Amino acid sequence: MEQRTVVRCAEGHLFSTSTFPMQNLGPGRLGPGRLIRCPQCGRLRSSVPPDVGALSGSQLARAMRLEAPEFLA
Repeated sequence: MEQRTVVRCAEGHLFSTSTFPMQNLGPGRLGPGRLIRCPQCGRLRSSVPPDVGALSGSQLARAMRLEAPEFLA
């Protein structure tokens, strides 16, 4: 089963992605955000992983249903 990461775009939309580009480089090198196309607004947005502990179960479930398009670059 593929691992999914829940992220929040700059507009506040929660969604999940199977790839979080360059996450192994860490926030100290590139900053915490990555450009990912948001499935809700359809725009390329800076997205960051939210504090999952602060999200409700329904927010997490909805984010897992909304999947970002595969990262192609």
